[in-house]
Amino acid sequence: MFGKMFGKNPMHSFFRRSLLVLWLVIGQLWLTCAAAQQTQLSAPFKIVMALPRAEQNIEQAFRDYLRSQHVDAQIQVVQFSGLMEDAAQLVTQVQALQPDLIYSWGTTTTLALAGQVHGAKTGFIHQTPIVFTEVTDPVGAGLLEQLNPPDRNLTGVIHVAPVDIQLNALLAYRPFKRIGYIVNPAEPNTLSIAERLQEFALKMGFELLVATIPLDAGGHPDASALPSLIGGLAAQSADVLYIGPSTFLAFTHRDLVTRAALAHRLPTFCTTESVVRESFCMFSLFSNGANVGRFAAFKAVDILTGRLSVQQTPVETLQRFSLLINMPVVRLLELYPPISLLNVAEVIE
Repeated sequence: MFGKMFGKNPMHSFFRRSLLVLWLVIGQLWLTCAAAQQTQLSAPFKIVMALPRAEQNIEQAFRDYLRSQHVDAQIQVVQFSGLMEDAAQLVTQVQALQPDLIYSWGTTTTLALAGQVHGAKTGFIHQTPIVFTEVTDPVGAGLLEQLNPPDRNLTGVIHVAPVDIQLNALLAYRPFKRIGYIVNPAEPNTLSIAERLQEFALKMGFELLVATIPLDAGGHPDASALPSLIGGLAAQSADVLYIGPSTFLAFTHRDLVTRAALAHRLPTFCTTESVVRESFCMFSLFSNGANVGRFAAFKAVDILTGRLSVQQTPVETLQRFSLLINMPVVRLLELYPPISLLNVAEVIE
């Protein structure tokens, strides 16, 4: 009875029609917004990867994350020599491709692209967003005044653990009184790391022994000097050789460095992963490369889709780090880690 009466009410019929129209309008708006968002995410963004070496798992993770977020990106790799004298050539190559965003690996590459925050205002890229990885100390390198917000056209992911956490991990392995460290004047980040290590040497009461790689007439580091430099640190009774995130030491010449250390029975502590997995570093505390790549891609998506400007996207460090022990090297040196460390570390056999 109530149904029949309600159905005959002309006001009810009008209300139902109005409600239907309202839902249709809302539905159309939702579809329009969803389509716009999908268009925004699937726009053919142009990304340039500026690399001083071949692609590795960090870049693959960057690509994979973009795909997982349905971001249609045309990625082109530009190889860089790693020498600041070739910075102008790199900038010209990258700008000619007119990218929407630049992915930059390493401190030297990023300096070549963006220059220092208080450096020259011409000859570098100041408009296109740059997302970096493998930059140890963006402030110390002069790339930024601060990390959050960066207030420049660059942001990124710091891939190494803070120095105090590194040193605590090293202490958990074995006590030390002297740490040997090699500075490459051609890599600004190795200088800033030396300063940080010296700060903690004063706080923690150990001695920092520093050896500096000589440069040739062209300003390039002389790799042939590495064995004698490492021998000199061993002769000064260094308890461990600290190998920081240096492309020259921990990547290009990692075998030369770690073999020389082994020859002098000098244990090595490294802040990157590959020098343990693919060379002869004894012990490492590092950020997983794939996680670094994904985090950098997350920031890139925020910038490309307009959720955040690059100037407001903070530079961040991963909060989780991994321990890695190279047992064949441990056996050669007869420096076995404590059980407590073995329980939490990954061991390579």
